[in-house]
Amino acid sequence: MEALILTAGKATRLYPLTKTIPKPLIPIAGRPLICHILDALSGNIDRVVIVIGHKADLVKQTINQMNYPFEISWVTQQEQRGTGHAVKICEHYIESDPFFMMYGDIFTSQRTIKNIIILGQSNDLTGGIFSAKKVRNPEKYGCLEIKNNKLVKIYEKHSSPPSSYINAGIMVLPLIIFNYLTHTSESSRGEIELTEGINQLIQNQRELFFSIYYIKDHWFDIGYPWNLITANEVGMQKAEFPAKSSSFSAVTIEGSVKLADSAILRPGTFIQGPVIIDENVTVGPNCFLRSSTYLGKGVRIGNGVEIKSSLILENTTIGHLSYIGDSVIGKNCNFGAGTKVANLRLDNNEINMRIKGESVSTGRKKLGVFMGDNVKTGINASLMPGIIIGENSIIGAHTLVNQDIPPNTILYYDPFQGLIQKSLE
Repeated sequence: MEALILTAGKATRLYPLTKTIPKPLIPIAGRPLICHILDALSGNIDRVVIVIGHKADLVKQTINQMNYPFEISWVTQQEQRGTGHAVKICEHYIESDPFFMMYGDIFTSQRTIKNIIILGQSNDLTGGIFSAKKVRNPEKYGCLEIKNNKLVKIYEKHSSPPSSYINAGIMVLPLIIFNYLTHTSESSRGEIELTEGINQLIQNQRELFFSIYYIKDHWFDIGYPWNLITANEVGMQKAEFPAKSSSFSAVTIEGSVKLADSAILRPGTFIQGPVIIDENVTVGPNCFLRSSTYLGKGVRIGNGVEIKSSLILENTTIGHLSYIGDSVIGKNCNFGAGTKVANLRLDNNEINMRIKGESVSTGRKKLGVFMGDNVKTGINASLMPGIIIGENSIIGAHTLVNQDIPPNTILYYDPFQGLIQKSLE
């Protein structure tokens, strides 16, 4: 069986991070998101077709360095015109009938992926397999009408969803789907929707049907910044890191820790796993790394720093006496000493973030900041919960940040003029 993975989108809701890192390469539990998918295909799939678009060369370069036991073909979607369009342009690359298909921004267990593939390879399959996940807010997704464990219809973001089950983005499709995508009109969003092509197939091919696979394991659609943090927490809890004692002097490790050989832990460091520390990282002295923290290559953590459930990406420096909780910090950032990230509202309510100009509930009571690359903070800067800070920005010393900061911006407090915000462009 062949597999098709869709990874072409720009992921604008994850800006500023995805301006420089394509979504498939965002690390979850220490590995790029797409690698969690490809790992699950090993031993079950003969060939993988990957649709790329945004930062295509970087995706290809990263994956081609890995030694997967199947052939990989690359298809570039020059214009991101929807999932149906992304599948349609692969018509001449896919030969197996049926074939496995998955959205590249889904994080779930390898067991789920393997089970769906095995069901799709069954000799008594008459149509395809469609995965479903039960959620509390199906109206925000493509919700499913199901009868006798078979798919009846997919409704995109319906105000009165027919069930609590949504399209989980993992499926086995018959080759005939390409015929229907050829005649699928653009949606109100100006896109060719794969789900509409599937609806037409179900309506016109009565002898074919999609059996429902109900996902019981963890499942995340990495569509918003907080999804990344939650998925990383779950991914780390599920990962199997060997428990190890520290060979460093006066360092304490509890729980599972994945520690690169080139990492340096200075005295007084306390690590509460699961934690991942990548190559050439320096930590300490006297630091507290709490569970679900990932430190990317070349990260430097100064004296007396505490980090909780956060992703700190490559070559970032966190100055001494700083605190970061429930955050994603981009590459090459530099925190001045005493920088604090607040991750809890005083009223203990859920934290909202502004995504594309709209306030969106994150569903989390603990959430810090989402920061782009090359950001600098001065000493004793304070960052409030749910803030987005654009790339290449500068936050002055003793400055309180309580609203989103655009890219290439300097924000600082002047004792005579108050808070001043200027563009650096």
